[in-house]
Amino acid sequence: MRIMSKRILIGAALVAVISAALVWATPGSQFAITGLQRSITDARIKIQTHPLALTDILVAQVTAQPGGYSGWHSHPGPVLVAVKTGVLAIYSGDDPTCTPKYFAAGGAFVEEADHVHFARNEGTVAFEAYATFVLPAGVPARTDVSNPGNCPF
Repeated sequence: MRIMSKRILIGAALVAVISAALVWATPGSQFAITGLQRSITDARIKIQTHPLALTDILVAQVTAQPGGYSGWHSHPGPVLVAVKTGVLAIYSGDDPTCTPKYFAAGGAFVEEADHVHFARNEGTVAFEAYATFVLPAGVPARTDVSNPGNCPF
């Protein structure tokens, strides 16, 4: 009987909290959010920043014409990328086979912090994506690096 009373009490408390939130909610006015791109990924995303340091959030549009490429680089924090159009090939600096992973329109991917990689549009149409960078405050979003030697480019 005691467990049942506890559940009823918890249920009543939740109803009271939800009801209070609905009463205090206010409609917006002259305020809009425009979605730029929504994509899906099977990557498990965990973002952790230093608890005592400031963090910059940078949202950027990324484009690459057919044949365009990024050069070898890394990022000091994770980057979440939602692909709008085209297909991008990503080559990893630590892959001895230099086998690309392809990401197409409607897909998404995560670039881990400090992971050396090279991106190239190997398709026939322009590539466009939106990237959200999570960076230590004041640090550049990109670090250029030398070719790690596993790919011929």
